[in-house]
Amino acid sequence: MELIMFNMSSYSEWQRGTNNRNFHILNSLLASPEIKRIVVVDFLPFTFHRAIRNWIENIIGAPQQELIYSDPTTRVRQINEKLIVFSTIDSFFSKKLVIKKLNSILEKLNDGPKQMKRVVISYFPMFIEYFGRLNEDLNVFEAVDNWLAHPSYIKYQEILKRNYQIISQKADLIFTVANSLVDLFRQLGRNKDIYWLPNGVDASHFIGADKVPFDMKKIKHPIIGYLGIIQDRLDFNLLEYVAEKNPDKSLVLVGPIWPQFFRSFRKAPSEIRQLKKYKNVYFLGRKGYDAAPNYIHQFDVAIIPHQVNEFVMSMNPMKLYDYLACGKPVVSTPMPALGKFSHLIYFAQDYAGFQQNIEKALAENDAERERLRIEAARENSWQSKVDEIILKIKEKIK
Repeated sequence: MELIMFNMSSYSEWQRGTNNRNFHILNSLLASPEIKRIVVVDFLPFTFHRAIRNWIENIIGAPQQELIYSDPTTRVRQINEKLIVFSTIDSFFSKKLVIKKLNSILEKLNDGPKQMKRVVISYFPMFIEYFGRLNEDLNVFEAVDNWLAHPSYIKYQEILKRNYQIISQKADLIFTVANSLVDLFRQLGRNKDIYWLPNGVDASHFIGADKVPFDMKKIKHPIIGYLGIIQDRLDFNLLEYVAEKNPDKSLVLVGPIWPQFFRSFRKAPSEIRQLKKYKNVYFLGRKGYDAAPNYIHQFDVAIIPHQVNEFVMSMNPMKLYDYLACGKPVVSTPMPALGKFSHLIYFAQDYAGFQQNIEKALAENDAERERLRIEAARENSWQSKVDEIILKIKEKIK
């Protein structure tokens, strides 16, 4: 089986330590003997700023020794015998040109007409022009969050509404990270071949990490920890409440500040500046996937302090599975997609409840609860998610 995968990020971002569902599904697919080759198409830019960024990072910055095709706007690299990375900024000028070049590369790889079943998997709802134009046998769409509710895509609402409608009509299979996304497609008239497939975790990556990171050695316990991107989906008023109510504890935020969250290039958002006033709050910045386990293992309680809004309701945070794999107690604001873990998570409806649950999580934590959390993580491996995807693809092709 040959896969064409339209990514929600770039391969170069993954190499720098970024990881998301797209990244983990790709790696698990590469490990499957069912898959002979995957051609991944980097995030296709549709703004001038993103086109310039992609050109610098993925075109002129691409390693020269891996190139199998190159022109001023496109680079195609052979990473290994199974993985091809297709990077282009042509989508900013012409979506048809992207399809034309991609077909040319596919023909070259197959030395003529295709020789195996070809499946397209897309994570990118801003580009739907590929349907029926890549000589594919099956189209799969992976709905990761509701982009209609994403604050970064407000001005693309009409395009996304149209694209989601086309996806609901033309995709052979749809997988979603949350039940609310199943409802989204049902509202668009899609009632079959749509499956809720929550996120997963590589539990072995997180279990047993015991190295104390250099920037956490002087931070006193108990530690209330968060690992993830610092952006406007967080409830900063809640974080300030937690910092104020816990002067005897450390609030540690591990992750980069999302660039679009900055109001200017000169100073951090007021929410960040306000939190930095508290002596028990620590911003540790971006950490790669390999370093993440060591940071989480230093948390005494892990938190998911998200705002409660339409976008967050469509999420299924991967950080939860990472926290569980480390055996950590978790306190979270309400999220429907996490309901299956209600016996393991402390959900809070308001700020006072969030604080009470932090205290409760710390007081109740023991070896048995830790074992149950790790066991739950192991039951939700990325490989099990990919096995389900492959099974549905094979059934549909037959």
